[in-house]
Amino acid sequence: MSRPLEARAVARMTNVFGVAGSRGRTVGSWLDLARSMGVAATARRLRRGGGGVLGPGVRNAVYTEIWRGAAEQVGADVRELGSGFLEVSRGGPSAKVWQQVVPLDDPVTLRLALDKPVVHELLTKASVPVPEHLEWSFSDPAPAVAFMERVGGPTVVKAASGTGGGEGTTAGVDTPARLMRARLQAGRFGGRLLIERQVPGPVHRLLFLDGELIDVIRHVPPRLDGDGRATVQELLETENRRRLDAAGAAGLSLLDVGLDTVFTLERQGLRLDSVVPAGATVDVQTVTNDNRIEDTQTVTEPLNPELVEAARRAATAVGLRLAGVDVITPDASRSLEQAGGVVAEVNGTPGIHHHYHVADAAKATPVAVPILERVLQGLEDAKPPTERETVA
Repeated sequence: MSRPLEARAVARMTNVFGVAGSRGRTVGSWLDLARSMGVAATARRLRRGGGGVLGPGVRNAVYTEIWRGAAEQVGADVRELGSGFLEVSRGGPSAKVWQQVVPLDDPVTLRLALDKPVVHELLTKASVPVPEHLEWSFSDPAPAVAFMERVGGPTVVKAASGTGGGEGTTAGVDTPARLMRARLQAGRFGGRLLIERQVPGPVHRLLFLDGELIDVIRHVPPRLDGDGRATVQELLETENRRRLDAAGAAGLSLLDVGLDTVFTLERQGLRLDSVVPAGATVDVQTVTNDNRIEDTQTVTEPLNPELVEAARRAATAVGLRLAGVDVITPDASRSLEQAGGVVAEVNGTPGIHHHYHVADAAKATPVAVPILERVLQGLEDAKPPTERETVA
């Protein structure tokens, strides 16, 4: 565990910034990162808006291509409305889509899916294993400290509600000082926070459409290969330049160098200015949202039927028609109970581009096709009967 004086000093710092609300916590999180990353690396991060996402134009272009391909498969036409909005029709009523957002689930259910403690409660009632967790307030970290010490292993700290894509999430939190720093990062998104026991294993995203499993992908955390000359920071910058130059073909996010990266490197005895030996591989994050396409695979081998059924129950419990269920388990051939796995999240607007951006593109599942077919079929089924049909 970290030294008590260090933990108290960090706690005092986070308390000072916390008084100023989310804006103060945001400034405090930047200053805290600057202590570990250096001013230059922090400035580069801020110039990107503090996150690791490519520009909206790139994302819109990738999704336009995905939806146009799906429309061709189902015999539909696409009209671009601007700003990434598309109108899709098939000789009848039209539907609008925007990036991964489709008109299948109602706004209230989508909002509910973003509230992690509520989702955990719903899943628990449905007998779905979830991480051991605790909701706590930014203003009172004592319960989170006690939780971390009780579980006796690494934990994950995140905002309790309203975020996605790994925003404000820090893994590997195992000391009071690290907890206070992760508290500041997550507190940017509100005063309700969540701490979970960290479960080992890759992330399996099971994509369900009206209870039917249409695809499974496996994410492992992002990693980079050393060459004996470049520092970790330089390797990260090279990878991000590659993604920017690819204009979406290498993924829709950049490697966001944040607190999760700092902790991941520290566990390997590394810093951003460490040179990685030639032939060595370094883990640069624990959270998988910004991993490389090479770190994501389409799962073709059968999963344990009980695991699949637990994930299906999770989607049903939240009430989602289209759901990306994130399962973390060290062994997907066993049930979650047997392997010690959990359902970590149930996503209401799952990024379907992840199912196309996989290591082996030939094995990618065109998930937009059944999704768009279901959307259009729903419109067609809802049409009022024609006069001919009424007479018949």
